[in-house]
Amino acid sequence: MLKLIGVSKRYKKQTVFQDLNAEFNQGVTVLTGPSGVGKTTLLRLCATVEKPSSGEVHWQDQNIKNSKRSYRSVLGYAPQIVDFPEDLSATEFMLHIGALKGMKTAAARQLTLELFERVGLAQDKDKQIRSYSGGMRRRLGLSQAFLGAPQCLIIDEPTAELDPETAARIHELIFEASENAVVIMTTHLESSLRNHSYQNLHLDGTTGG
Repeated sequence: MLKLIGVSKRYKKQTVFQDLNAEFNQGVTVLTGPSGVGKTTLLRLCATVEKPSSGEVHWQDQNIKNSKRSYRSVLGYAPQIVDFPEDLSATEFMLHIGALKGMKTAAARQLTLELFERVGLAQDKDKQIRSYSGGMRRRLGLSQAFLGAPQCLIIDEPTAELDPETAARIHELIFEASENAVVIMTTHLESSLRNHSYQNLHLDGTTGG
């Protein structure tokens, strides 16, 4: 379980959200709310990319501030934009991420091949990332988040720049993972999730309940 306890985030004089309390359990939770309300900021806090201005974020009843390394070892994070090493091939990049997550090379390679089949990158697995289109980069960024069987998945707009068929594949991958993981995500295509079961957390720019 991932838990937010009185979490606030401020940038200088701007308060993004204040005193937000929430619990995320196994399964998918979709963050909703108007543009600029802080959905991506909240994901970044949950992924330890940013720190809360006040309040605490707990994973399995432990403040992640004090257990960041162990939390990151079970975390998969797919932001909207990933800073890829352009001179690596997609497979080389995935093996590098797998090594960072403590995976053996053979296991990381096998899972990479399986993920690339699922997201439609199998034919391009050995191409340098510099040659990838926006949609291909999106699929690669998503794939790396699934390496290592993460117990917590943080995903920002997983289907941006993807065609409907590929988007449907990505959703299947996400909901399969959610059977054994906490998944928190944003999407501008919530209607495409109507065949899936998920929770909803609506942010309105004031406080969280």
